[in-house]
Amino acid sequence: MIDRLFSRLNLDVLGIGASVLCAVHCALLPLLISALPLLGLHFTGHGLLEYCLLSVSFLAGSVALGRGYWYRHRKVWPLLLFGIGFICLVAGHFIPLFHDYEGWIIALGAGLLVAAHWGNIRHTPPKAATSAN
Repeated sequence: MIDRLFSRLNLDVLGIGASVLCAVHCALLPLLISALPLLGLHFTGHGLLEYCLLSVSFLAGSVALGRGYWYRHRKVWPLLLFGIGFICLVAGHFIPLFHDYEGWIIALGAGLLVAAHWGNIRHTPPKAATSAN
């Protein structure tokens, strides 16, 4: 049953979408937070959204890139890009040393995740892409 779900769900597209959503969230959140008090609204729960986005990005990327590596192409560079990108995302969010460069580090990490998923799609043979994704 789970294999059937994974065969119909394109996890690379989900991973790219989660990475882009994360980048948009990180870019627009400071503007939104500064504008909400002007409207009389308050927003305090953005930490949960960040954890959810990181979790979805990690799970979708791990499964999609792992399946791509083991079953389709055996190229290691998409896995390396994913690992470095996810480390950048975590470092940008949670390591105070990088606070001054948080936006740049997170944007770099999101870009690396998108590149990893794109590489996974690119190296998947056409027959495997239509039957397994």
